[in-house]
Amino acid sequence: MTISAGRLLRSLDPLPFGARQQLLARTARELVGTPELDALLRDLDGRGGLFERRVALQIAYVAGHGEFVGHCLSAPQTSLAGRALGVAIRLDLPARVFLDRLPHLPTELRRRLYRAVRRGDRRTLADALLPAVRAAYGDDEATALLHACSADVVRAALPELEHSVTNSTALGRRHPEVLLDFVDAELSATAPAWWSTTWHRFGEGVVAAAPAAPDRVLDLVERVLPHAHLPWNLHRVLACLARHAPERVVAILADPRRTGRIPARRSLWRALAVVSDADLVTVARVLDGAARVRFLHAVAPSRRAAVVAGVFGDRADVPLDVLGELPAAARAVVARRLLARPQVTDDPVRRLAATSMLPWTEAREALRAATRRATADDRATGYELYVRAAVATRDPVAVGEVVASFARLTNEQDPVRARALAALADVPGWLFRADEADTLTRVMIDATEARDASWQTTNATRALAGVLLREGALSRRPELVDAALTALERLSRNAPHIDLRGLDRSLPRGAEHRVFAALEPRLAKDARRGRYALLLGLAAGLGRRAWYLPGVQDLLDRARSAKNDGVVATAVDLWLAPPRTRDERVARVLAGDLSTITLHSVRETVARRRTDLLDRVIGKPLRGRFLRLGTRYVPPFGNCFHRWLPRQVAAHTAELHELAKSRHANVYERAAAVRALGHVPGAVDVVRGFLEDREVPVVEAALAALAWTDEPSAVLPDLLAHVDTDRARVAVYALSRCALFTPPDRLGALLAPVLTGRKVTARKEAVRLIARHRTPGAAAALSEAWDGAHRDVKRALVSATRWFLDDEAAWDLLARATADEREVATELLDLPPTAVARRHRDRYAELVRAVAASTDPDTARRGLEALPQWIRWADGTADLLVGLVVDLDNTATWESALAALMRASATASDPEPLRRAVAGLLAVADRHETEPFRDLPGRQRITALVRHVVERRDAIGWRATARVLAPDLAAAGHHSSAVTLATLAVPWEEGAELDALREVARFAVRPTLRWQASGELADVLNRLLPRLSRRRLHQVATALAAECPPLALAVVEVVGRGAGWPGEWRDLLRELRRHDDPDVREAALAVFTDRE
Repeated sequence: MTISAGRLLRSLDPLPFGARQQLLARTARELVGTPELDALLRDLDGRGGLFERRVALQIAYVAGHGEFVGHCLSAPQTSLAGRALGVAIRLDLPARVFLDRLPHLPTELRRRLYRAVRRGDRRTLADALLPAVRAAYGDDEATALLHACSADVVRAALPELEHSVTNSTALGRRHPEVLLDFVDAELSATAPAWWSTTWHRFGEGVVAAAPAAPDRVLDLVERVLPHAHLPWNLHRVLACLARHAPERVVAILADPRRTGRIPARRSLWRALAVVSDADLVTVARVLDGAARVRFLHAVAPSRRAAVVAGVFGDRADVPLDVLGELPAAARAVVARRLLARPQVTDDPVRRLAATSMLPWTEAREALRAATRRATADDRATGYELYVRAAVATRDPVAVGEVVASFARLTNEQDPVRARALAALADVPGWLFRADEADTLTRVMIDATEARDASWQTTNATRALAGVLLREGALSRRPELVDAALTALERLSRNAPHIDLRGLDRSLPRGAEHRVFAALEPRLAKDARRGRYALLLGLAAGLGRRAWYLPGVQDLLDRARSAKNDGVVATAVDLWLAPPRTRDERVARVLAGDLSTITLHSVRETVARRRTDLLDRVIGKPLRGRFLRLGTRYVPPFGNCFHRWLPRQVAAHTAELHELAKSRHANVYERAAAVRALGHVPGAVDVVRGFLEDREVPVVEAALAALAWTDEPSAVLPDLLAHVDTDRARVAVYALSRCALFTPPDRLGALLAPVLTGRKVTARKEAVRLIARHRTPGAAAALSEAWDGAHRDVKRALVSATRWFLDDEAAWDLLARATADEREVATELLDLPPTAVARRHRDRYAELVRAVAASTDPDTARRGLEALPQWIRWADGTADLLVGLVVDLDNTATWESALAALMRASATASDPEPLRRAVAGLLAVADRHETEPFRDLPGRQRITALVRHVVERRDAIGWRATARVLAPDLAAAGHHSSAVTLATLAVPWEEGAELDALREVARFAVRPTLRWQASGELADVLNRLLPRLSRRRLHQVATALAAECPPLALAVVEVVGRGAGWPGEWRDLLRELRRHDDPDVREAALAVFTDRE
């Protein structure tokens, strides 16, 4: 059968978009392998229109006609060439086709090519493209193809491209072993101080590799743990790792060297619930607050008592939430133990909290009395505990007794009502009885109608009504349903529908049918009265589940005829939500009222699916309930014109053009119309016509819209004509998008004159675009623009060199920048080492060092701030920094140099530069005591150095540094600083803490120093206690009691208090209270095991 292009196009004209695509697919399949296919494609292509060529490309795609698809890659229409790239990838055309086109593709089309290669998983094509892209467009662009390549290519290229990797997640997911090998090699090749940087850059990739290689990921985490924070991005897969090796994850969480936030995810707690009781206690000890409660909730109830006992021991400050997680019998035992202690019984708040944990028969009267106390806060607390205690019984009768007491809330203050209702909303629905419905209704109505009702009360009432509605519908108790609906109606008196958000998430699968069955009589009755608030709330709350309830859909159809416009708009949106029926229903909606095109759901469906209905709304006067008589309305379509027929696009262009020219429209409406024209294909000439408009906002809207036309490359000269005018503020920034669609050779030729233009902003933008899009000869062109350039242009040139570091012209430009003024010289400091290829880091580090050594203090300070991160590649950096710190004549940059020295020492994991700085400062510590405006600067710098070390005390490397510096300071008589550093250096995680504490005692040569050490040791222990072994600490304290009692007392006080003062710690405290040293005795007597 012969099908001509004209006949095919006429067949397509009356069809909606989906039907057109189906017709093209059928046509292509019928013509596969026939001469008629070639003839049809030539005929369509020869017509020259974008639509006809799109049709031809679609037919060629379905028919697998690779030759024609390759021809379309050279199409003059950018959108067609972009579409052809994706089709060519899917048809798996030879790599040579893409390699031949690569030099001529603008940036945006290259990005589409890379995206299609990644999505299609075309590894062979990616392997072929990678070297070509890297040679032509640099490492950064080549990295976009990296994770799409084969494993061998990735393994070979990753070390050279690692500085450009921005999506390590994809690498870890596609090549887990390759990425883990690379990270492992990086850690082995660098000092531990750099590991946090490596983890920050590739941690996401390691996380992505966890499901495929959990053991290797755990190995890396354990290796990095002492030197970097537990990465936050690991939290989401830690549960996966815990299911694989729970004991290893427990050890990671409890490691005393670990820093960073503890993950708190329910999936993790469930995965860890299988470990031993001892491990559960270990995990619970490192948690606190709500995280500990959630962890206990994930543990089997029979094991919770052992965990709580292991964490809190005999302490009297067990949180109420923790007790609430215990089984009833264990909870009562702990409560009675607490009530036997004076600290609890003498405190009315703690006494009531402990009482609420007793069996219901013992606690009921006390809790009921608490709801009648004098102060509002006490009454609110009483209601909360009363409800919680009743819920703990799992007895509907007990809950009913509490609900009956809520009748008193009518005359309560709002803070009390809010907290009481919030507690009641947390009650499981099955504990409510049908005969309590009237009381619940009255409580909720009174709360919402109270004059002082707050948003907290409203939210609590809404939550309680939701619980009653779900429970009543599922258990077929209409009394609860009526109570809920009455309350929700009162809450939604001024809203078009009742708020039932989240209803779909709280219902079991299939339960929506029972909910609808329970509500159907009420819904039908409301519909007869023209009331649809409940219906709309139910449909919105059920979400997708409402699509499959015919009764709901029929009622939504009826709601389209409601009197309230808001109800109609919501009903239409909900009725059009099901995709299966959307096309048929939108035709009915539009046939009934053309003004419904103003509704987003209608407009989007017409624009994207039922394009055959566009003729009813484009270029036609629209009237209806949503558009008043005389209102001019042009529907705001967008990003859908590729689905339209050419005549529809032309009609929409005409109506926008008419609005933009209208004398009756204000300037803002005209400007909006011009901006909209920029997104309509083929409207570029119409937009150009407004460049000479008399209104500035319209002209600027036209300039901005030119960048969004279907051929941005073609309008680049129009924008460049305005870069030296008052409209440059718009034209210059519109250049960015046009440059994306312009081939590099043409872009370079067009932007070259701008480099010497009048406007600094335009010159800066030209520099950025030439560099970013790597136009031919870009490095030389930018280097030539340096002489006589404005300061800001020079800064832009320095920033642009990052794209051309393989070109010697870039290094010549950077060398000149280091000798320029401060603002220019410091621009090169913004580039971190991780953004520079490895082969260039040594050379770039020398430039940074030159800036840091500048004779201008302000420039030097900026350089010193950046220098530490380059220390691996800048020889002599440590000597420079030590000299600046020790030189007392250097008053301008010594602080910056000291901060840089601290970072450099940590970066290199080498305390020797700091030790040399301390030695040099000790040699001049007593100078300049009598000079004006200065007082012992050497000692002040030593103090500042010690303070810097102390501030970094949580890092393992700094403890080693403190261990090295302390003896030198002690030998020079700086005992206080030596004691501080020695205490900081105690290696708690290595089992050598006792010897280190003895070293602290040796430095503390005077009583004052010993008590200083005691206080600092207590601070350290308070931070680390949850992760340290109490048994080992008891051994340490026992040994110190004879050698250095102040240190022993610090251990006893911190650990004993944390453990709840078990017998062995009380005994140690009593021994210290009888010590021969009166200072020790007095300090020990000031520590109390129980508070009065």
